[in-house]
Amino acid sequence: MNEIVRYQGLYGDQHLSFVSDFIHMEPLEERSKIYSWEIQEHFHTDLVQLFIIEAGGGTLFSEGKKTALDAPCVVTIPANVLHGFHFEPNITGDVITLSVSFFETILKDRLQLKKESKRLATFPFGDRPDIVKEILYLKTKIQQELLTEAPEKLLAITTYFELLYLHLYREQFRTTANALISNNRNLGYYQQFQDLIRQNASNLLSIKAFAKAIGITQTHLNRVCQTVAGKSALKVVQDFTLNEAKKYLLNTSYSIAEVAYFLNFNDPAYFSRLFKKRVGVAPGEFRKG
Repeated sequence: MNEIVRYQGLYGDQHLSFVSDFIHMEPLEERSKIYSWEIQEHFHTDLVQLFIIEAGGGTLFSEGKKTALDAPCVVTIPANVLHGFHFEPNITGDVITLSVSFFETILKDRLQLKKESKRLATFPFGDRPDIVKEILYLKTKIQQELLTEAPEKLLAITTYFELLYLHLYREQFRTTANALISNNRNLGYYQQFQDLIRQNASNLLSIKAFAKAIGITQTHLNRVCQTVAGKSALKVVQDFTLNEAKKYLLNTSYSIAEVAYFLNFNDPAYFSRLFKKRVGVAPGEFRKG
């Protein structure tokens, strides 16, 4: 079985520090060209993406399925969903990337939109020039807001994103013929596990409690984690905790013992041993770079 490639940041970025309201936009062809238009199948643990394709085309790969992409179209990629691409060299468009927390904030009062947007889907708009015009307008307005520091900037960005997702939500009702929905149960369970870890970061549950909250057994959760991430559920939790530790070590002056206590380690020495075992260097060495 091929190893599943996981990125915390953008494609090709294994280590990306971003704030909770992270949002990034770049031309689709900018990163794709670096990789010769071939983006191998992977997933992002904490990022949501929208691919807005204006010209050209390509192929979307997800869990053994292939979907042809012909402009104009939009592809929505939730966190923890496998996806890869082959793009034609003449492709143009933009990729909008949001942190999961920012995505949740934007659609916090739009429960149905948020629910439907947590699925991998393609939206071909070749026969809908009116909708294409609206989507490109909203994309341009988001881009303009990102480049300015106007009053109520967050409100404007949130409003434009709500309208953008509303267009996609309505399109799901208009036609489902070309929609690609990820039904992989393992990735669904893994996504729930990741969400629960984030939600309980200040007081992490036991693996058994996490499994119960998801509605599966502890053994089943471990199988899910081994299939998706190649490691046990405990190591998934430890990786989350160690990533939080890295943020503290790089961005604060807290002592190693303080960082350990913040992350619910009763024994700083155990924290240091675990950090060195999993990261490869001791916390103090990591902080020094």
